Amino acid sequence: MLVHDGGGAYLPTVYDDAWVERELDGGAEALSPRRRQPVGRRPRVNVARVAPATKRDDADLIVVGAGPRALYALADLEEALSDRGRDRGGPARPMRVLVVDPAAPGAGAVWDPAQGEHLLMNVSSHIVDASSPSVPWTFTQWQEDDGQVETFPARARAGRYLSWAFERLSDSPWVEVRHVVGSVTHVTRDSEAWVCAVRGEAPVTLRASRVLLATGHAGGAGLDHAAIADASSGPAPGEPVTVHGAALTAFDVVMDLTAARGGTWGEDGTYAPSGREPSLITLVSRTGEPMLPKPVSTPTSVIAAVRARTARWLPDAVPDDAWWQALADAAVAAALEAGVRVTHEALWERLDSPTLDGDPSARWMRDIGRAEGDVDADPAWWWGRAWSAGYADVVRSLERGPRDADTWPRWRRRAAMLERWAFGPPLVTHRRLVALRDAGLLRVVTAADAVAGESAIDAFTRGPGVLEAPHPWEGEAAAQATGASADRAPWQGLIEAGDVTVRAGERGVLTRVDGACLRRDGSVAPGLAALGRPTEDPVIGHDSLQRGLHDDSRRWARALACAWGEDGDTSEPACEEVLAHG
Repeated sequence: MLVHDGGGAYLPTVYDDAWVERELDGGAEALSPRRRQPVGRRPRVNVARVAPATKRDDADLIVVGAGPRALYALADLEEALSDRGRDRGGPARPMRVLVVDPAAPGAGAVWDPAQGEHLLMNVSSHIVDASSPSVPWTFTQWQEDDGQVETFPARARAGRYLSWAFERLSDSPWVEVRHVVGSVTHVTRDSEAWVCAVRGEAPVTLRASRVLLATGHAGGAGLDHAAIADASSGPAPGEPVTVHGAALTAFDVVMDLTAARGGTWGEDGTYAPSGREPSLITLVSRTGEPMLPKPVSTPTSVIAAVRARTARWLPDAVPDDAWWQALADAAVAAALEAGVRVTHEALWERLDSPTLDGDPSARWMRDIGRAEGDVDADPAWWWGRAWSAGYADVVRSLERGPRDADTWPRWRRRAAMLERWAFGPPLVTHRRLVALRDAGLLRVVTAADAVAGESAIDAFTRGPGVLEAPHPWEGEAAAQATGASADRAPWQGLIEAGDVTVRAGERGVLTRVDGACLRRDGSVAPGLAALGRPTEDPVIGHDSLQRGLHDDSRRWARALACAWGEDGDTSEPACEEVLAHG
């Protein structure tokens, strides 16, 4: 029998088919292998063999999800186990981990190494870091070894690093990782353990005392970029196409229809069409607000001016008027540090103004100059710099803090605007969009100016959390569906059973600082934890590639390592100092 071992090969296990049939419901078919794309020119590593699970449980830990958040959690776990076991001369036995996901482990669906090279990262590659005792390199170091370091490389390249990191982690003496190809549809409590129902080539149930939910972009990215780029399945060449959306996902679709079809940008920045593009791509903006490009660099003095104000926020803050005033002060101070004067009045008018009239792309050329350091008193630009430079303080001050029906909806509305001004595309992507507009192939309109009847693509990124809309406030009727949809499994069942809870006004599940899920009655769900996007709103600002912004994963790993006894079980009590000191 062949078992997917977490690496790029399929090795015969040291156990016979009878053991699999006896220990795993569904038998051998439950672990059907799926070959992954090669991860580059790195030397192959020796893949760790899988130790047999006990008759009681199929693993010590089941991880639901196999993208970067799950990878980072396992890297944190290996580091925590290594730290605790350093004086013992090594582990009594490694922790047995099953990672369940239909996509390739490490990269997951969003960072698929096989996706087109035309899709670039929108965040700096320098934040990508899966290093651990078994993973010696960050993404930057991995790129250096490859001979080419890019700040915004192709997403596929990041996926190759993440896949490589998972392979290295599979060689760890501290964790034995096995990838189960499938989707977890239900997680239920059974006596002293959790039971995961897995849908794959054959249904299977897996049992473990601990489950980590790292479902990331539940339901997938939602767009088949390869199909859009292919003229035989996507929009026809020479025909107009409407793209609903004018943010990062929509920009990816534009690249599908141009760069992926053979179009190029010359040294002077102009676009040379291939002839296979649509005649016109129309982006329809719901808000009318443009996304501002990221600055090439931000002076350290500007960052310091912002942090001097935002660092004053206390934990468990409420985003009231005083909280917002501190952020406005930070924006004013940042502008002054750059030799520009922007007033509080201009900032507030811009932040709370209605949707802009006219062409949302009208400012694109001027934004190139701002991104290159030629700044002016544009209020949106300085709001974006304050939000970006002070974002760690935003996260820290509001993490798991109190929410109310007055200040929290306002915070979410304003935050959505500030995200567009702070975390837009890299300048290289912005320049390409300007060139396409100048070539007459791209325009941006508001919904009122959209043309009906054209071929249309919806390019909206699904929101984080586990609910489609915020949980209603007490006494408030739900304006729209507030449950978890079927493709956000396994969350709906956990919510109905009371094993997780979502607070009023929020979309994500509430957890302790170590990621432990809190039940509807306020108690801790034993052995159940969640990290990343499923916890959005109680915890702010999840990016699947960002490892250092939140401490939940590290605390979760330390708590689990503390509970891992010398004999390789979890009989020791959890280490409360993890909660007390992080």
